Amino acid sequence: MLTKEALSQIAAGDRAAFTQLYLHAKPSLIRYAAALLAGDVDAAMDVVDEAFLNIWREAGRYTGDGSADGWIRRIVRNKAIDWLRSRRERPLPTDGDRGFAHRQADEADTPEATAEKTSAADELRRALARLSPQHREVVWLCYFEDRSLSEIAVIAGCPENTVKTRLFHARRLLRGQLERLQTN
Repeated sequence: MLTKEALSQIAAGDRAAFTQLYLHAKPSLIRYAAALLAGDVDAAMDVVDEAFLNIWREAGRYTGDGSADGWIRRIVRNKAIDWLRSRRERPLPTDGDRGFAHRQADEADTPEATAEKTSAADELRRALARLSPQHREVVWLCYFEDRSLSEIAVIAGCPENTVKTRLFHARRLLRGQLERLQTN
C-alpha cells in the first residue's frame, strides 16, 4: 500500500487510507528505525509514530517523484536522526527482548546449540550497534531488507557511490569486530 495513490488519498484527508498504510507499513518501519537506533525498539516505535504524524500532516507535499516508500522511509530516517541527536546516541539496550537481531531458538536445538546461536546473534547485534548510524542504515537496508543500491541511495539521500563506500567500510568494521571476538 506504499503507493502514490495512497499518499494522494491521505493528503485529501482519507483516514481509511492512512489507517491501512499505518497497519501495513508500521512493522517494517519499526524494524528499520530500530536498526538506525542501535536496536532500541521502544525508541523506534516512538520515532515511527512521530513519522506517521508527519505523513498525515505532510502527505500533500509528496510530489510523486521517486517511490512513496522512499519518501516515507526518508521521514522515518530524519526522525531517527533527530532522536539520535537529541540523545547523543544512547548505548545499545541489553534487554534481549528488544534486540533486532534476536532469533527464536529452534525447538530441535540442544541447549548448547541454542546458547551458541543466541551468543552469535548477540555478538552481531553488539557489532552493528558499534557502527555509525550511517553505516548501520546501509547494512540494514542492504542485508536485512534486501534493498538495491539505488533504493538505499534514495532513502539515505546520498549518491549510490556513497552507499557503496559506506557498505564497504561497514563490512570491514564488522569483520574486524567479529574476528576480534573470535580470537578472544
